[in-house]
Amino acid sequence: MLKDVFIVSMGSTVYGKIAGGLAKLKAVDLASLALNKAIELINPEVFNNIIKEHRFIVILGNVIQAGNGQNLARQVLFKSNLPISTPGFVVNQVCISPIKALNLAYLYIATGEYDVVAAGGVESMTNAPFLAKLRLGNKYGDLILEDSINTDGLRCAITNKLMIEIADIIAKRYGITREEQDMMAYNSHLRAISSWKDTFFSSYFVNYQNLIRDENIREDISLEKLANLKPVNSESITAGNASALADGSSILVLTNEEVIKKYNLKPLVRVIGFGESFDEPSNFPIVPSLSTNSLLKRYGLNKGEIGIWEINEAFAAVLAANIKILDIDYNYTNVFGGAVAFGHPIGATGARLVINSIVAMKKFNKNKALIMACAGSGGGYSLAIENL
Repeated sequence: MLKDVFIVSMGSTVYGKIAGGLAKLKAVDLASLALNKAIELINPEVFNNIIKEHRFIVILGNVIQAGNGQNLARQVLFKSNLPISTPGFVVNQVCISPIKALNLAYLYIATGEYDVVAAGGVESMTNAPFLAKLRLGNKYGDLILEDSINTDGLRCAITNKLMIEIADIIAKRYGITREEQDMMAYNSHLRAISSWKDTFFSSYFVNYQNLIRDENIREDISLEKLANLKPVNSESITAGNASALADGSSILVLTNEEVIKKYNLKPLVRVIGFGESFDEPSNFPIVPSLSTNSLLKRYGLNKGEIGIWEINEAFAAVLAANIKILDIDYNYTNVFGGAVAFGHPIGATGARLVINSIVAMKKFNKNKALIMACAGSGGGYSLAIENL
């Protein structure tokens, strides 16, 4: 019989602009900050006692791995002064990586393989290297450097199209206008600005030096400014209605009922379950609707039970398309803004959406939340959680 799984703590860095306030921090530094925040909110002494007596592992989503060194999760353990005997590993399924990490955490705890898991994701896009294929030498001519952000993160290796190009095709297919995308981008910033005025929300975030909130959020946002931006590699997608490159990490701690009772922990939510779907790479922006329908069917849920929705805003067009397909309430979708506003460190954002949804459930007194994200190559992942 599977055990119930609970989220008992969570921590995140604020999300920084590429080459911005977090630029000096490598992925290992960012993840260590987020993990330490989650541990701090439990109580470091209590947490250390827990992992001395119970099986513990760290699972991190991370996409652009070149230059990060061997097994980033193990590096984070050492950086956070956790026991050297603790296992850890990295998951890479592009933007669904942190939700996959949480799924593995859930399975480990539910089956009794581990008792406590720290899971989430991290990305330092600032420190993503440029790639030079010189193993056989450069016999003649210009030397071409590939940006690993594109090669490993933003370009589909199957279709050879950038994510933005595919998202634009989906926008046209579903009749999503430039104006609709700009309006959602505008609202994303307004909601994100409002979120940081909530001290309960901000209590889960690490303030690094003078960076006290997500760096990509624009106080001066306006529909007029958004309308004046020119499309990028598309007809309707601009720098304003697409997510920004970013640095950051978000990590959650999951455990079972026995550990909670033994150490008098206060669980935040119960994990209901996950849905995973894959389709044609050219359909990647709308695969979250498939994984969500799969999850709802598998766990006997209906859309009316879901009080808070989180959809990764890789592009505003992704948000609009999945809302349209699933026919869900935009007023309770991404209530604290999304990646269009706070940025998209691609290996981390999925875990940030879980943090946002947990706070939103508490704030708006909602019983259940559903989080979903898409990924290049045609992937979608969904997660349902229940308020406690």
